[in-house]
Amino acid sequence: MKTNNKYAISIFFVFALLISCQMLIKQKDKEILETFQSESISNKQYVYPLGNIVGIKADTDGALVIGFEEDDIEYIGGLKIGDNIISIEGEKVNNSKDITNILNELCSNEVEITFERNNKIKKCKIKTKEENNKYKLGLWVRDKISGIGTLTCYNPMTNEFYAIGHGICDMDTDKLLKIKQGNIYNTSNIDVYKNNEKNIGQIKAIIDYNNSVGKFDINSNNGIKGNFYNYNRNFNLPLIEIGRKDDVKTGSAYILFQSKEGNVESYEIKIEKILKEENNMLIKVVDDKLIDYTGGIVKGMSGAPIIQNNKLIGSLTYVFKHNPKKGYGIFIDEMLKL
Repeated sequence: MKTNNKYAISIFFVFALLISCQMLIKQKDKEILETFQSESISNKQYVYPLGNIVGIKADTDGALVIGFEEDDIEYIGGLKIGDNIISIEGEKVNNSKDITNILNELCSNEVEITFERNNKIKKCKIKTKEENNKYKLGLWVRDKISGIGTLTCYNPMTNEFYAIGHGICDMDTDKLLKIKQGNIYNTSNIDVYKNNEKNIGQIKAIIDYNNSVGKFDINSNNGIKGNFYNYNRNFNLPLIEIGRKDDVKTGSAYILFQSKEGNVESYEIKIEKILKEENNMLIKVVDDKLIDYTGGIVKGMSGAPIIQNNKLIGSLTYVFKHNPKKGYGIFIDEMLKL
């Protein structure tokens, strides 16, 4: 009987020891996990750098005033070029067709327009024009945009992409467009029109509008952000650490950009000046391969990721009109605030 008690006591101590060890291991694992999360995850962020050329198409939220048929104040009211028409007599305006439909339902000689100007909502009365029993406004509007840009990076944790490094603005008014919904598309047959004395060079490509690979509704001065849903996820480049503003140094760096053959390649640049207060950097293209390919920086390259010391530090944004080898890049941590 005593022998059985000894075995029982021994087994009890063994189990107690095992349980204690398990608790210590769990506690240690918890401490390690917390340390990893606080030091590695919060302080370091990793994304896939891209550099792929994509087609962009978007519908505006409202209708942007881009001009007037004539300088008759009677038919302009209080509207100005760059105003965004939101509603007419309380009826929501999504596009130019809505304006026509609402006016011809009302059949009124005067309507109240609600519009947005400099992020402020305003209202005004404006007279309509009647021609051939149809009512219209004496102005021109734009409600859709399309073009080409470059993807900057992709966050696999959130399925979010960032692109173009600056806001999508109207080509006539240079006003930031309020986007209702936008889509991005794959491109092919890439061609480059280089800069000349009159025009900034630009990228031309065939855009596959039948197959959207992502969508976005955030358009800010620092670029666009959206989600992939039909994009080729076989990224050729490995995850890269996000560099902060203080990591950026003058000197050698490189950008990633898609070649005519469809491959993303690296091209050397030089960071000449860091403008922290303006959240950007002054860069110069020094790679003969890129100069031969594009002539420098052209329209459509905005968004090309900038790499330095194995970190993604920025995104190409603007080119000097009279010097295509020079331009600006926005700090990537500013872009990721979208």
